Amino acid sequence: MAPPRSGVKIRMYRHGHGDCFLLAFAGRDGRKSRPVYVLIDCGLKNGSEVDAGINDIIDDIFRACSGHIDIVIVTHEHQDHVNGFSRRSAGKRLFDRLTVGQVWLAWTEDGDDPLANDLRARFNDTLITLAFAEARLRAHPGLAAQASRMAELVETETGDDCAALRNAFTQAKAAHPHARAAALAEMAVAGITNKRAIAWLREKAKNDVVFLSPENPPVALPFVARSEVFTLGPPRDPALLLDLDPQGAEMFDLHRGGFGLDGAGQGLSIALMPASGPDQTIAPFATRHCIAPGSVFAANPDRKTPEGYYRDVYDNADESWRRIDDEWLHPTDTMALRLNNEVNNTSLVLAFRLPGTGKTLLFTGDAQRGSWIGWSDLAWTTDSGQVTARDLLRDCVLYKVGHHGSHNATLNGRPDDAHANLGWMAQGDAAREFVAMIPANTAWAMGKARPWAHPMPQIEAALHRKAEGRVLRSDLTPPTSAPPETRKDQWQHFQRRLRTDRLYFELTINDS
Repeated sequence: MAPPRSGVKIRMYRHGHGDCFLLAFAGRDGRKSRPVYVLIDCGLKNGSEVDAGINDIIDDIFRACSGHIDIVIVTHEHQDHVNGFSRRSAGKRLFDRLTVGQVWLAWTEDGDDPLANDLRARFNDTLITLAFAEARLRAHPGLAAQASRMAELVETETGDDCAALRNAFTQAKAAHPHARAAALAEMAVAGITNKRAIAWLREKAKNDVVFLSPENPPVALPFVARSEVFTLGPPRDPALLLDLDPQGAEMFDLHRGGFGLDGAGQGLSIALMPASGPDQTIAPFATRHCIAPGSVFAANPDRKTPEGYYRDVYDNADESWRRIDDEWLHPTDTMALRLNNEVNNTSLVLAFRLPGTGKTLLFTGDAQRGSWIGWSDLAWTTDSGQVTARDLLRDCVLYKVGHHGSHNATLNGRPDDAHANLGWMAQGDAAREFVAMIPANTAWAMGKARPWAHPMPQIEAALHRKAEGRVLRSDLTPPTSAPPETRKDQWQHFQRRLRTDRLYFELTINDS
């Protein structure tokens, strides 16, 4: 994987519902003969793998970088970002044959950071509680389905060891009630797949581990001249870390500025205007709360009106699980979902700035609202002067879309808004080159019992407008013809820089 003489080449791998990006920079500063390779995450959700599986992806990474990765970056410890590092074949870890220079992690992974340790204790306590709760749910004859739903959420945190972890907790409680059980459970948390993957990487790098935090100066890529990587998140303010969902005009909704209803009003609106058929993309209620498109109407074509739908479903005891009268999920499900989102908000957010042009590549992990708000006032003093987060987003030419395009991982807004948002991105010259990359397996996500709108249609549409069609979604073949509003020369420039492969999309960004 040869980089351009100046600039960067990026591969977004197409293995399923998960993140894996390989970047290649031209080597300088005494190592001109060899590129510098940066790997950002490697994982996927169980069951979402496509024909180009993760084993094929790891093989390609090995070939692309000749067996050595200079920097491995882990944005956060979720299954769809890290479980590839634990992948095995014939009993051998596939990543064992690669060598690693450095590992970059967020400050939240630093065992010497008091705030990070407080957050870790909160995470462990919540996960332990959920594991015990799931065991109790599974023991109840009428709650097996709910236990399975919660297990899927917990699996995001544990990786592939969800069942083993649950069994360990159950056995610990049976053998050692109360405090002893909690102590054993803490030990079990340390052994889950996600944490083992990160621990293995740290050992692989021989403890050359760099913890990054927004208040620190930009860091340099080893052997890449005048390189600067700015850390935007996670924020160090606990209130921001726990601030998860967009508010008001930050949301992408019916009018792209925040729908006027909330709470009970949203519940009533979706009951009267269900998301199905061609109108599903304009429903005012997020599709993650809705019945899967067409599922009821396809089986019952006589249900033509919202009133008939409301009456038939809400009065049918067999459909009672669909009701949203009081809450979307059982409290344990809600707790598990919130834990997922809190970990998302600890994502390491990085902006790679190219030295010649100032073009920026933004990798956000799965950062949510509080992280975006935390970027808004960031500024750093560099050798070339002061650089602000607004500057970095203004010059952004590549956006790795957060959380597969989920509703809570890209904020709406205008260029003059005080909070960081999509409107801040790609102003001036950068607008002609801006590309968005969305790692997703949408058919898998929407085919779940409780569908995930990944990506959210309103966000995907906004990205297409912003990028004038230059949106790469890993589960789709990229368009070959330009949208009507796109200048022909800009589209041709994009096509020349793009290479499509069964395993990846590869984009070249020149620093000129």
